[in-house]
Amino acid sequence: MRRIAWLGALAMFVGPALAGDDAPRLCYEGVGCVQETNISARAAEKLGCDQLWTVRNGIFAARGYCFSTQRGIDEFGNEGCRFSDQNEVPLNDYERANVKLIQSIEKRRGC
Repeated sequence: MRRIAWLGALAMFVGPALAGDDAPRLCYEGVGCVQETNISARAAEKLGCDQLWTVRNGIFAARGYCFSTQRGIDEFGNEGCRFSDQNEVPLNDYERANVKLIQSIEKRRGC
């Protein structure tokens, strides 16, 4: 079972997968369920760098990414991981858009 993480005001709910989907459901307070909705830019802007990192990497972890950094391994683990290259991780359209939005904010802020 994946853990429930609290990071500042960001709560993560990891629940059952969506129908026909093998990834656990990721719902974050303030931004919603990142696999089935686009995060609004307004909501994403309210998150700090650590929170943005958690949401972005939570998406990759749910899809089987194998973390190479100690921070990623400590936060998400690598049990059952399948992909060592983020470009190979099969993201749906919502996840892809959410990662892109988060990365743009992180880049602009220097996170």
